[in-house]
Amino acid sequence: MNIQVEGWRSVSHSYALVNQFQLLHWHKTGHASICHVDMPFIMPHWALGDNSAGFHDDDREVIEKISENIDFDVIYRIFAPFGLDTPVNLPTVTFAVTEFGLSDSNYDQSSVDSYAARGGKIHTPSKWSRNRLVASGIPESIIHVIPHGADENYFFQMESATVKSNREILGYKEEDVVLLNVGTHHWNKGLDILIEAFAVARKTNKNLKLLLKDQRSTYLMDSESYVQKILNDKGMNHTEIIDSIRLISGHLNLAQLNALYNVADAYVTPYRAEGFNLPALEAQTCGTPVVATLGGATDDFLSGENYTPIYGNFHQNQNLKNDMKINAYIEPDQDCLVGIFVKLERKKFSRITAGNFSWSNATDSLCKLLA
Repeated sequence: MNIQVEGWRSVSHSYALVNQFQLLHWHKTGHASICHVDMPFIMPHWALGDNSAGFHDDDREVIEKISENIDFDVIYRIFAPFGLDTPVNLPTVTFAVTEFGLSDSNYDQSSVDSYAARGGKIHTPSKWSRNRLVASGIPESIIHVIPHGADENYFFQMESATVKSNREILGYKEEDVVLLNVGTHHWNKGLDILIEAFAVARKTNKNLKLLLKDQRSTYLMDSESYVQKILNDKGMNHTEIIDSIRLISGHLNLAQLNALYNVADAYVTPYRAEGFNLPALEAQTCGTPVVATLGGATDDFLSGENYTPIYGNFHQNQNLKNDMKINAYIEPDQDCLVGIFVKLERKKFSRITAGNFSWSNATDSLCKLLA
């Protein structure tokens, strides 16, 4: 199969990471030849700063040089802003993922109808995202759910001695229970819920530590100021709480991210809405227990003894601040999360693999969809 891929490379953004892992595994399996068209970034500073995807040198070289001069017979589009105002002269699949649903500025219904009538298809990574697209007016018949994967060459359970050493380097003691989140502080991610629940639970469970990843290199967000604001607003800006929260600043490559997942005793994501939540899958692949909102996108892949659900309330068709209309979100129950934290202990080592959620499976499914 000869595919023209229109998307982003080189940077550490979810769309770009998905595209790069898919390119890499198309190359490794030999199932497709690729002509890659680099699309403009939505944030110009991505092309200037230190925001690399963090692949190993040999894989990065494959991704950078993957584009061939071929007569392509199918088109795969994976970049933002999402739109279906494109001619469908060849079999075309457009990647679309949404947390809350699409706004009218994303597309117009006539373009959707034309795209569908000419055989265009949509790839989305979760049932939650599919349902939001359908509620936004996209015909369900053209939407195909193909989940993302976790590459076990990058995300794997490290030896206990290595984990112990890395925890010591970060200043953690044997008894410390480390909670990790590497997401942004966009409202849908629920970082405000995590910070407040952590501060409350630490009054009882003194072993709790919170480890966060600053997202300045990608989103220009000052997570340190955000944490301070949440604690100040809630009257919880005590020295003991502040000293138990650590932010990792600077850009991380994928090997360093893997080390963080392994250091943590739990990956915690009390999200209100997610299109997929790739870090939760990656953490799970590292054998790290995941604490996540029940009822959302992660329901597709989180289960078993290493998953603890956060219960919440489902909301639909509501307006948020600035009259932003959203189709649906889940408000996690903070008391439920506090209860989980109070009882949380050091993780036990148990072997877990990505199973069906691999990039090889994803790219195989995409080939079938493009055919």
